[in-house]
Amino acid sequence: MEELIEKAKKGDKEAFTDLILKNQVKLYKIAKTRLKNEVDIEDVIQETMLILYTKLGKLKDNTKFEIWLYRILINQCNNQYRKSKVKLVSLDAIENQKEYSQKIPIEDKLDYEKLLKGFPSQEQTILLLYYSNGYTTKQIAEILNKNENTIKTKLRRMRQKIKEKWEEEERRWTN
Repeated sequence: MEELIEKAKKGDKEAFTDLILKNQVKLYKIAKTRLKNEVDIEDVIQETMLILYTKLGKLKDNTKFEIWLYRILINQCNNQYRKSKVKLVSLDAIENQKEYSQKIPIEDKLDYEKLLKGFPSQEQTILLLYYSNGYTTKQIAEILNKNENTIKTKLRRMRQKIKEKWEEEERRWTN
């Protein structure tokens, strides 16, 4: 990967494209935890690629490429979220959501992606980076620009919430 980064830094467009292709799924998953609108997700990924293209030469340590890339993406997601933060929701939409969620079978309720939705976006990102992408708490702290102990605490609390949700679902379905 470092060789690919060096080539892209020197202007090799094919190497740059390969870098994007190698990271596109991870970029999408991270953006999806932060934003819900597909158009917004596409926009932030494109903006991230543009920033990457224009600033790749400034990256000093190629081993930090992914951390740097994900930090750019998260910053773009945060900017997009701030832009579209104010949205009105009708009472009908809330009622329809309640009715729909009561009809979903247990197999779907325990789905990983749906489980993520029960957490705020930053916590979703932490879970995704830790469990899906295999990053350490130290790496996640670097990506999110947070203290490593904060990440560990959040992970511990989220595991407890997941356990409680699981036990609650089990009780609901066994009674």
